[in-house]
Amino acid sequence: MEAWRKTALCSVLLVLLIAASSEVAFVEAASCWKEDNHHTFCFDADCRMTCKDHGHADGRCSWGRTLWLSCECLAADC
Repeated sequence: MEAWRKTALCSVLLVLLIAASSEVAFVEAASCWKEDNHHTFCFDADCRMTCKDHGHADGRCSWGRTLWLSCECLAADC
């Protein structure tokens, strides 16, 4: 019975550790994308080109706080 508890406890701790580390990675990745307000309507190619022209690594169209797609730029240091 004691071996079963030890195995169960180790498994739970491993799952919690993986869950906590994945949340940190997600928050860090999300903070790398900054909204770019140079576009009324977002088109992927235009968004990428504008972001790269402003010194960012990449650009993407994403659903922001509005009802339509907005351009987001990836920070160069991410």
